[in-house]
Amino acid sequence: MEADVPVRPPDGARLTVRPYRAEDHAAVVALVDCDWLPGQHPADLQFPPPGLKQLQEPEILVVCDTSGEVAGMVGVGVRPADGAGLIVQLHGWGNFEVIAALLAAARAQLGRRMLYAFTGPATATNIPGLPVEHRTVTARALTAAGFTPATTQRYFLRDLATAPPAPPDYPLANVTPIANPPGWLLKLTDTDGRHMATAILRAPTPETADMAVLWQLTVRHAYRRQGIATHLLGQCLHQAAQRGAQYLTADAPDGDLPATRLLTGAGFLPLDTLTVYQRRP
Repeated sequence: MEADVPVRPPDGARLTVRPYRAEDHAAVVALVDCDWLPGQHPADLQFPPPGLKQLQEPEILVVCDTSGEVAGMVGVGVRPADGAGLIVQLHGWGNFEVIAALLAAARAQLGRRMLYAFTGPATATNIPGLPVEHRTVTARALTAAGFTPATTQRYFLRDLATAPPAPPDYPLANVTPIANPPGWLLKLTDTDGRHMATAILRAPTPETADMAVLWQLTVRHAYRRQGIATHLLGQCLHQAAQRGAQYLTADAPDGDLPATRLLTGAGFLPLDTLTVYQRRP
């Protein structure tokens, strides 16, 4: 979790903002590395992030102390669809003054337009947002700069290695490989052949290493409140573990109590609330 740290130098001299250079790569990757959530470190960290290159006027800025060392970075750009300014990612070692300087630089770069902050992935599985419980200083700096929450998702993690799931009970889901995204479709049917429930699992990839994703789980209305979702989720856990995944991640809208109860009942830990922020012109 972020905590305030002293700003270097201790006499409070001004920080310097400048464009990112190739020689900053190692320092910037270290900044990004320290802010990943548990179980979400990517196998192959890409920097600059691919999403930034898809924006108009993409720019990476760094904040340096008086010794020239990189103390923080921010990646910004303009969304082509609506002209909104996006703060894709921002990292500053949990230092309030550094983060505030980065936000001020981002606002100056993007101009007077609708701004969205933390639109880049917070996890290796591309869920966007700031993990506010792990990065409390950054959340406080955003509020101080006039940003407010726009969307929130609760992020969950299930450790399949230390707590292996039990083999599934009857009825067994029909499992079909799918290509986009790579993974499996699990479909439960009633004894008369009627469709009861469906789940989609994303398979581990080179980018996500040993992590699978519960992409979707839906139960038809007529079969709800009968334990079908719990039954199918158990089979998803078993399928992921059998295919070599060490972790299974999931997300749900913040405040969705039925989804939270379903996931926590199956051993998922609620790790954080991933929040995208906005600031009006």
